Amino acid sequence: MDAFEALVDRLMAGEYCSLAASDERLASKLKTLAERLEERSRAVLVQSVGMSIHLNSTVTQALHTLRSIREMSQRMTTISASTEELVATVQAISRTSELAASNAHAVQGISDEGARSTEMVVDTMRTIVATVTDTAERVTHLAEASSSIGAIVKQIEQIARQTNILAMNATIEAARAGAAGKGFAVVATEVKNLANQTAAATQDIRKRIDMLREETDAILIGMTKGAETVRHGEGVVMDSVGKMRSVSQEIRDVTTLMQEISDHLGQQRQAAQVIAENLEEAATRSASDTNAINSMIDTSALASNSLVDLLSEVSKVQMRNAVIHLAKSDHMIWRRRLAEMLAGRTSLNPNELADHKSCRLGKWYYGVQDPAILNHPAFKAMEAAHEKVHHLGIEAARMYQNGNFEEAVSAVDAIEEPSRQVQERLDELAAAFS
Repeated sequence: MDAFEALVDRLMAGEYCSLAASDERLASKLKTLAERLEERSRAVLVQSVGMSIHLNSTVTQALHTLRSIREMSQRMTTISASTEELVATVQAISRTSELAASNAHAVQGISDEGARSTEMVVDTMRTIVATVTDTAERVTHLAEASSSIGAIVKQIEQIARQTNILAMNATIEAARAGAAGKGFAVVATEVKNLANQTAAATQDIRKRIDMLREETDAILIGMTKGAETVRHGEGVVMDSVGKMRSVSQEIRDVTTLMQEISDHLGQQRQAAQVIAENLEEAATRSASDTNAINSMIDTSALASNSLVDLLSEVSKVQMRNAVIHLAKSDHMIWRRRLAEMLAGRTSLNPNELADHKSCRLGKWYYGVQDPAILNHPAFKAMEAAHEKVHHLGIEAARMYQNGNFEEAVSAVDAIEEPSRQVQERLDELAAAFS
């Protein structure tokens, strides 16, 4: 009876695997009951571990999503601020372009007015050239008239010389006639004086005609040079008119272009405003999504903690390879804690984190004595991956503590592959020794 009570006590304590086989009927029944309880407990353990793995995996993914949303929100805030600055800049440029277009339009009007004024100057210069040409022709006619007068004066001089000669002959003849020729001598003297006065007058006229001719020649030369200068000026002014017209056309093109730029800037301002509004709406949705994810993470964390408590209770009874199954849950909890660290929901001290030898899996791994397990390929292949998982996790915590956020993220991301290898090796061991 005492032996039977001892078996029941061990059964109640959960020592399912330590009950020895017995030929005694009641003891055999208790052994069968222990095996069934162990199978049920192991099934509960496997299901609970599976739930823990999926739940912690979901939380881990949600934490990564939360971190991504926060980073995206920060970037959207930066983009929104930049967009607001862009809107302000575009508005300023648009106003400047409109002002420049208005000024260019005014300059174009001035340029057109200048071209018209210059064309009027050209017309005036052409009138001057025509007037100078006409005057030059008149001066030429005057020179020709002066030449004609000179010829007439020359004829008068010849007549005066002839008259003077006749007067001298008359005087000589009067002297020969004596007293009878005195009256004729007086007339001859008067004729001679008149001839001399005529000669003196014609000389004075000749001098004046020569002076007039010199003046008209000088005037004609000056007017010719003036006409040439005016014609040259006309060419220069006409060239300036052409350039001013080209400038006016360029200003007109620039005005059109600046107006188009102003219109495009107005469209860009509207587009940037729409972007800013969309970013603001996205930021609002991001905040809402963040709250929803946080709520989900909090709820999942409570469920995970409940599962941890359940696993803790279930693990108190004896089960085959329970550590293998529990290690799978521990492994996902380890990754979840790292994700919580990156999301800013918890703080991890790298000096307090367990290495690959001091965690539950490590203590089991380095304490295994069963040759079948020790020689299993999955068991041998698991050590390097398990060590790498812990090494990367501790490094991620150290980098995060030192403010190297991107390096910490890279270290956590690098855990993905060795973590998958550890999970696969544990699954292989669980299947081989179930």
